[in-house]
Amino acid sequence: MRVLSALIFSNIWIATGAAALTLASARQFGGASGAIIALGSTVLWATLAVYSLDRRVGGRGEDRLAGSVRHRWLSGHRGIVTVVIGLGVAGSAVSAWMLRLPTLVALVPLAVVSVGYSLPLIFWKGARLKDLPHVKTPVTALVWAVVTCGLPALELGGPLNPGIWTWLMLERALFVYALTLPFDVRDLHSDRAGGLRTLAGRLGEDWSFVLAQTAVLAVIVSAAVRAFSGPGVGGLAVMLASLASLGLLLYGKRRFAARRPPGELYYAGALDGMILGQAILLMIFG
Repeated sequence: MRVLSALIFSNIWIATGAAALTLASARQFGGASGAIIALGSTVLWATLAVYSLDRRVGGRGEDRLAGSVRHRWLSGHRGIVTVVIGLGVAGSAVSAWMLRLPTLVALVPLAVVSVGYSLPLIFWKGARLKDLPHVKTPVTALVWAVVTCGLPALELGGPLNPGIWTWLMLERALFVYALTLPFDVRDLHSDRAGGLRTLAGRLGEDWSFVLAQTAVLAVIVSAAVRAFSGPGVGGLAVMLASLASLGLLLYGKRRFAARRPPGELYYAGALDGMILGQAILLMIFG
């Protein structure tokens, strides 16, 4: 359990998922392994740095949540988190030099948004991006879609029809949104205490899970249409990953309804793990 906690709470788990999904998407778009390894490496290290930075700096809202397994681990390993941030920054900088210029240019606004998500350096009146009302989860989903779906197409020189590329991006954003919304449910009370307004705070636990389930059902329908009658780029894999995610969302909703909310490993382990799950399925059924 200690090894599993370290893997998840150090953000290695989510960073591996981001890199794997980026590589899987690039492979679906026709990229050879040697040509896309730098992109996967950049995403791995950058995700590690960004997520560790968010955990390290703290703030308000969900960052005030005390006593959870996650926060106890972070409190006891602050030095390790700092080292991981440094390694992530260095690793992503080295890897990025091997990317094409258009990809490098696209990384600049992504880096600004990612840093501004956690640090009050960029946005109005010193607010972090995730402190702005109803912004945190949609921005997270959009950035994930751009990184894991948009960047591979850009790095490979735009091998896809723009319409198909947009379709895949929106589908990926919906998938990540469905996985991310339950985190706002988890942080519902601490976000309210910190004055952070989220959609989950307005909808409540039950309807937030309903919205997440609706989003993942939309992904299933979209992927099915692609798999059976349109551009079937990984359609079957996305359907299977989305069905598994739907099961996890139903489980979480049931636990909240029974007033027995799931633990940290449900969120950072299982839900975040569906990112890696989709990547593996894309590689198997691609």
